[in-house]
Amino acid sequence: MTTLVGSLIGKQKDWRLKSRCISGKLSFAVESLAIEALIQNHIRNSYRDGQGPVNIYLCEDCGEWHFTSKGSKHHLLNDPEVRERIDSERRAYEWEQRLK
Repeated sequence: MTTLVGSLIGKQKDWRLKSRCISGKLSFAVESLAIEALIQNHIRNSYRDGQGPVNIYLCEDCGEWHFTSKGSKHHLLNDPEVRERIDSERRAYEWEQRLK
């Protein structure tokens, strides 16, 4: 498992530490939070290929990280262990939503 993903597992609530950019976009102060938020976004939303945010970028306006749906997919979204985590947590999330 990559060091970054390993350090993020178990910190699912930390990714919610976000603010808004002057552009109105959600922004994340550090790259690791933006990556975890990107993963969580894929857990909570069943995106088809080519839909939804696929990567993050450092904003020139606010100096924080944003999602982007353009460009290449972040390499972690293709990592087999991360894909397994997304699929597993998505199933758990869907059951949680059904039981509400």
